[in-house]
Amino acid sequence: KMVATYLSVVRSSCERAVMWASRPRGFLTLCGNPIQHKTEENQDSVNSAKPLKCTAENAMQHKMPSNPCASQKMLQLKMNELAKEHQTLQENYKKVVARVEDDNRRIRKCVEDARLYGIQSFCKDVLALADILEKTTKGVTREDLANSNPTLKNLYEGLCLIDEELCKIFSKHGLEKMNSIGLKYNSAEHEIVLRVPSVEASPGTVVKIMKEGYKLHGRILRTAQVGLAIEAQPHFKER
Repeated sequence: KMVATYLSVVRSSCERAVMWASRPRGFLTLCGNPIQHKTEENQDSVNSAKPLKCTAENAMQHKMPSNPCASQKMLQLKMNELAKEHQTLQENYKKVVARVEDDNRRIRKCVEDARLYGIQSFCKDVLALADILEKTTKGVTREDLANSNPTLKNLYEGLCLIDEELCKIFSKHGLEKMNSIGLKYNSAEHEIVLRVPSVEASPGTVVKIMKEGYKLHGRILRTAQVGLAIEAQPHFKER
């Protein structure tokens, strides 16, 4: 009997305990300590993470200027410096290009002058031979040819052919006579050797050639030795 009473008491206590635990308030009460313990641990981790976040935010704020106007001014100054540097480099580049073009132009001119006038000294030496040949052919008159024997006549004709061929060679290489007869005196081209009184020619005109002048590709190679006309005196005019 005592055992049956004890069992009934225990069964009733268990039923009450189950009913009490099934209530929300009772469950939270029973589980209150573990949940509160976990909540406190999470709060501690959150509290410890807040200083790290604040430290990172402070670092970002320290790197970036707080005032946006100051940042724009700094960028504008940097852009101005880069623009000046670009302008300086561009000007230096243009100067270098212009200097190179001038050097190339000067080199081309030197090469062209060397090609055209490289035979200048040789031409001067050949002109001496041409002068002798010209004097020899011009010193023979038609009467001399008529009275001479066939051998001298053939010799004269051969010299004339040489003179013509020499003139062709001169023309081929840009060497040409000035042909100063009848031209006005030019100090750059003419050298006055004598003065000739003349009634027909106007004063200052070339009337006689002592040694003909030559040009090489338009440049004076040798000045002409000329006789210049002057006004004739009255007694020359009467004659």
